[in-house]
Amino acid sequence: MSSSCRRNLAQLAMFWVGILCLLTSPLVAQWQAVQEPRAPILKVDVDLVTFNFSVRDKARRTVGNVHKEDIAIYEDEVSQELSFFDTEPAPLSLIVLLDVSESVRAFSNQIKVASKVLPDLLNEGDEVAVIAFSDLPNLFQEFTNDPRKIRAALQRAATDFSGATNVNDSLYLAARKLTAQTSEQHRAILLVSDGKGNRGERERAFEQLKDCGATLLALGIGVTSKLAHGPVLLTRWIRETGGQLVFFSSESELKKNLRTALDAVRNQYSAAYVPTNRTRDGTFRRLKVEITPQSPLTSRQGVIQGPDGYFAPLESSQQR
Repeated sequence: MSSSCRRNLAQLAMFWVGILCLLTSPLVAQWQAVQEPRAPILKVDVDLVTFNFSVRDKARRTVGNVHKEDIAIYEDEVSQELSFFDTEPAPLSLIVLLDVSESVRAFSNQIKVASKVLPDLLNEGDEVAVIAFSDLPNLFQEFTNDPRKIRAALQRAATDFSGATNVNDSLYLAARKLTAQTSEQHRAILLVSDGKGNRGERERAFEQLKDCGATLLALGIGVTSKLAHGPVLLTRWIRETGGQLVFFSSESELKKNLRTALDAVRNQYSAAYVPTNRTRDGTFRRLKVEITPQSPLTSRQGVIQGPDGYFAPLESSQQR
């Protein structure tokens, strides 16, 4: 056999090995069909709406010891009766979504500081995966509870900055990955970005974010991060999932603010009710959770943080 023939056969073998590795990689596997989540922020069943929310005081500290009698729920301004209320904190199932596009190159030092701080904020039972993205998302670390692996993955990801900012497709993939998790942890996505650019399919990303039930958190990097006033959809998604937007500051302030944001997700309360409006018309139902006037929390000026609402299910005959 000639040397050129052997070379061609070797190249062909390497090609099929590469295809096999791609098809079995954790990242590509997330695009396949997965089961529905078990512990969502907000889930609409046929007759039950379940959601998570947190309570903070005027100093933004998480408020504990909240009871069923302390809150009132309204759907489109109509009072609803609670059928379930759970006060147990839960560890995190967190995906760090790290922007490594060309636009964040100037702020690489801020990303390095965040990469140093974040693993120190994990509690026992928390699990973290790391996805870096520019033109496409790239899985750097599968879910793990080892802070050393998380820190190493973040450091590896923050060594090369290039390409555009494909936030939407990256959020979609992160949400799909969380949906595949079967643990009872509270789910969250931490987006670390300067907010410049927002490529990808928006509607698909938002639908998957809602379906997976994750709280979207964001760390805005850069002196004038566009997460503050740029992508309106991203800030709306943060608000509607009950998340928080944190901006880069000194290392000590960053650690404090990120800890507050993560603790708020860990200490979310779970509630459920059967809606008085049983119409399955696919419309958006505005959800409001308030502290009752007779609650002792009123004196602490407690603030409820949770999803803004949900879309009612459609009759099967109206679905495509």
